[in-house]
Amino acid sequence: MAPPAKKAKTSPPVAVGNISSFFGPKKGAEAKQAASPKAASSPSHSAPKKAPEEPRASTPVGSPSPTASGAPGPAEATTTPTKVEVKEVAARITPEKPSPVGRRGPATPMSTGKFHGFQGVKQSSWQQYNGLYKLRLKQLEGAAREEASRRWSMPKSSFLTDLTGFMSFSNREVVVVGVLFKDLKGRPNVIEEYKGSKALLNQWKEDSSCLYTEKDTLWLEDAVMRVELEVSKEHLARLATGFVVALKGTATQAGTFTMSDFCFPRMPLPAPLAAPKKDGPYLALMSGLDFGSDSTAASARGKAFEFLKAHSVQQLVICGGLLPANGDGDRIKAALREINVELPPLCESIVVQVMPGFGEPSNACLPQLQFHSSLFQFQSSNFKRVGNPCGFKLGPMDILGHSGQPVKDLLRCAQLEPMEALEMCLKARHLAPTAPDTLPTQPFEESDPFVMDAVPHLLFSGGHSKAETKWCDAGEQRGTQCICVPAFAKHHAVVLVNLQNPREVRIEDFGS
Repeated sequence: MAPPAKKAKTSPPVAVGNISSFFGPKKGAEAKQAASPKAASSPSHSAPKKAPEEPRASTPVGSPSPTASGAPGPAEATTTPTKVEVKEVAARITPEKPSPVGRRGPATPMSTGKFHGFQGVKQSSWQQYNGLYKLRLKQLEGAAREEASRRWSMPKSSFLTDLTGFMSFSNREVVVVGVLFKDLKGRPNVIEEYKGSKALLNQWKEDSSCLYTEKDTLWLEDAVMRVELEVSKEHLARLATGFVVALKGTATQAGTFTMSDFCFPRMPLPAPLAAPKKDGPYLALMSGLDFGSDSTAASARGKAFEFLKAHSVQQLVICGGLLPANGDGDRIKAALREINVELPPLCESIVVQVMPGFGEPSNACLPQLQFHSSLFQFQSSNFKRVGNPCGFKLGPMDILGHSGQPVKDLLRCAQLEPMEALEMCLKARHLAPTAPDTLPTQPFEESDPFVMDAVPHLLFSGGHSKAETKWCDAGEQRGTQCICVPAFAKHHAVVLVNLQNPREVRIEDFGS
């Protein structure tokens, strides 16, 4: 009997370009056979030598022969798979084990973290989300314990390392750290929603329905176990899934944990800013420009662009809403025609930075990639296409923001106002706490990219019904300016931030 043919080796996959570095590397071509099979000792089984060929895909055990007649080929007549080959085939077809994926390099560090495009963030090789919460807890657990020990004067033995032994301290208060999970009783059943449907919807629909109810329950999870929390109605209404917190409380005989107080992870101070020497220049923020519509927004938009060109505005950031959300083809074409006419003159005067938003031509899950260049029929060094969320440095200021999806989703899960939700995200040091539970996102395997490693001077969220600003003081004359940018179609306004002094914010209204 001729010995079994050797298994061909494959070359490692290689990622090419920005798209590959985000969505995953392209599969590399299989390497040619390293060595030809040994000749059989019996002359009757010898075969003529052939030129080396590309190795064929392995056939799973029990599948029919690839030959047309069903009979084994000349080189396969006496070939029997070894145990090692069978195990390798089984490993490739078993869904519980991850398929080999090329490794990506780490993201380039920035002053506001890794939010500039996300091209260097590594996805999970096996598409599961449970590891994302573990990574989030690992990144913020130390800061949560630091803030708890600073805030509460308690013996060191009261700070538990995990949840396993909390029941043994039923007679005194202890501190535990974990990730919150809110069991939303008003959440629709996805299986029931699509039962009987022959196909899923081919586009995302923005859901503004309220998911929280008075019957919801709150849990705390760590890497070991979870425990149900007994909290006040106010805390139950205002908290949501995904926040890393430190809780102070006592265990009950029923196996629950009664929370008396909580805190978010300790925030680092923003970088110090020099005393302002002059008025301006300014950063302008706009959202929801409503291109392609016949509304009064077109006239107000023209006035706003003329104002920006005439004043000391260094850069304009359009945080979502550049194109109609889930619009039909005719409306999108009309919007692109208007964009290609109105933006080039504006780019001659100032830098214009555009971010995708909900329902626009980019990937639906966060983080969103930048718009494709083929959408725009003009070129300018002042026109920048960036992803969502996006972080960058402009002058002395660290700036971070998104197009509004994380705040809007948090409003569905908790009884908050838009500015309260944005401020809570800042204090919790997380841009999108409800992802991936109720907010679609990518799974990641090395770190949670939405965690704020550094605190920005400016945090913005786009697409809101009205303009709101709030200065969040961090002490030592430092802090963060939080801004809810209005959708221009709803509130004809531009938000201006002084790049020398983030406390100074102006709202220019063009509605009249």
